[in-house]
Amino acid sequence: MARIVRTAPRLTRPVWAGPALSLRYGKPAGEPHVGESWEVWHENRSADGRTLGEQADFPVLIKLLSTRDVLSVQVHPDDATARRRGATSGKAEAWVVVEAEPGARVALGLSAPVGREELRELALSGGLEAHLRWFDVGAGDVIDVPPGTIHAIGGGVTMYEIQQPTDITWRLYDWGRGRELHLEDALDVAITVPASAPRRASGRLISHPLFVVDELVPGPSTAAGWRAVTCVAGELLVDGERLSAGDTVMVGPGAVVFRGDGRGLVAGVGP
Repeated sequence: MARIVRTAPRLTRPVWAGPALSLRYGKPAGEPHVGESWEVWHENRSADGRTLGEQADFPVLIKLLSTRDVLSVQVHPDDATARRRGATSGKAEAWVVVEAEPGARVALGLSAPVGREELRELALSGGLEAHLRWFDVGAGDVIDVPPGTIHAIGGGVTMYEIQQPTDITWRLYDWGRGRELHLEDALDVAITVPASAPRRASGRLISHPLFVVDELVPGPSTAAGWRAVTCVAGELLVDGERLSAGDTVMVGPGAVVFRGDGRGLVAGVGP
C-alpha cells in the first residue's frame, strides 16, 4: 500500500483575490480573501512537523487560485534566464479552469507582434491593455503558459495551477495599482507574438516534460513515483483517506485505490 502524506497548504491574500477558495473549498475566510492556496510546496508541513520536501521527492508547485479582479500582466523566465539571475529554475506552468463566472477570461500573448521598445512604451503608457489577446474561459479549459508568455488572469476564475517549484514573476503592467514592476526583466524574456488559445481535454489534461496531470479515475492505481491528488469537487477516498473539495494529499510509490463520485486531478512528475 502506498504511503499517503497530507500537509497544510500555504495561503496568500493578494489584492486580486476573490472569495471562491473560502466559499468553495473552506479556506479561511476574511478580508482580504485567500487568493492562492499552495497545496503542494516543499515547505508545507504535515501534522508531525516535517516538511513535504523531507518526505517526498516531488519538485513541483501546485496551487488553487481564486480571482475577483484581474492579475497583473506578467511573464516568467525560462531555466537559463532564471539561473543567470541566481534562481534554481524558471517557471513553466499550466492551468485547469475549475469554475468560471460568465464573461471570465484570460489574456495570453498579444493580438499582434510588437518590438521590444514598442512593448516598453505600451507598458509605460497603459496602451498594453488594448494589445492583449483575451480568451473567454469556462470550466474544463486547459491552458499552457510556457516561460516568456505574456499573460493575465481575469476576475471570476477558480483554477488549478501546476508549475515548476519557483515563484519568479516579472510584472509588465499592473492596471495602475502602484505595485512594483519588473519592466527590464520582463522585456528580456517576453514573447511578443500571439500565444496558443485555451483547449479542452479529457483523460490526460497536461503533458509537460516536467509534470503531467490526469483526471482521477476511480479504482485501483499503481505508480512508480509520488503523485499529488487534489479533490476539486465532491468527495474522494484515497485508500480510506477522505478528501473533500479543496483537499490535496501526496501518494507515494505503489498501489492505491481511488473511490468516490467527486472530481479529482492527479499530478505526477515527468511525461
